[in-house]
Amino acid sequence: MPELPEVEIIKNNLSDNLLENTFLSVEIYSEKLRYKIPYNLAESIKNVKVLKVDRIAKYIFVYLNNNKILIIHLGMTGNFLVNHINDEITPIKHTHIKFIMSNSKVIRYIDIRRFGFIKIYDLKEKEFDIFKNKLGVDAISNNFNSKNLINHIKNKKINIKSALLDQKIVGGIGNIYASEALFKAGISPLDCSKDVAKNIKKINNLIKAIKFILRDAIKVGGSTIKNHKNMNGESGYFQYKFNVYNREDLKCNNIKCESSIKKIRQSGRSTFYCENCQEKENG
Repeated sequence: MPELPEVEIIKNNLSDNLLENTFLSVEIYSEKLRYKIPYNLAESIKNVKVLKVDRIAKYIFVYLNNNKILIIHLGMTGNFLVNHINDEITPIKHTHIKFIMSNSKVIRYIDIRRFGFIKIYDLKEKEFDIFKNKLGVDAISNNFNSKNLINHIKNKKINIKSALLDQKIVGGIGNIYASEALFKAGISPLDCSKDVAKNIKKINNLIKAIKFILRDAIKVGGSTIKNHKNMNGESGYFQYKFNVYNREDLKCNNIKCESSIKKIRQSGRSTFYCENCQEKENG
């Protein structure tokens, strides 16, 4: 599933191709992704200009000049591809929606497993505010700080890794970057959230580690393990910088450590960590 860095990259790509341009036409090839595609999608955005493309957590927001907004979630395998209208290309499998823009760009939404979705809201209606208010604070925003994280986990008895995956606590972090950030912060994924909250040094280190890892991943195009590519079809390279994720039984990258990376299951997800560098707290 695309996490914050991968969604940020697609958001930036969409902004480059959509901003200040108008939807000339919309072709819908599938009625349903995770949810049914809005019946009025094509008529609601035809001849409408894009004013802004934004992102919160794993959601992309496309603001339109008719007071409507598109909300896009890429699910597990969702992506966009772009080409010029005059390019000769072979049909692309799993294309569900095609947007033709006033700048002669053709943008296709591709989704192999159909877990992504597109919704449309009226900015004047309460439904959009209700949706937005349910999202956790974005992981690279200034609002995600030590005080915020402590307030959210100080009473949580779940392990800290699972807490970081809770999108109501912090938005945008998934399995890859939770493991990588905990390693960088020197925190065991087995530590109880409320115990971590009592240690301000650990909290500060964790906040710094999360933001560093996410921003570093954005710089190199995100992580391409299976499906992620940018809208030009280019892969990311952060997977070559992994310290723990997908490195089970390999030697720890810390030059002072002789341990190997362990893999465990937490809340149904794989967790990778170094027992030596991320020693579990007693308790």
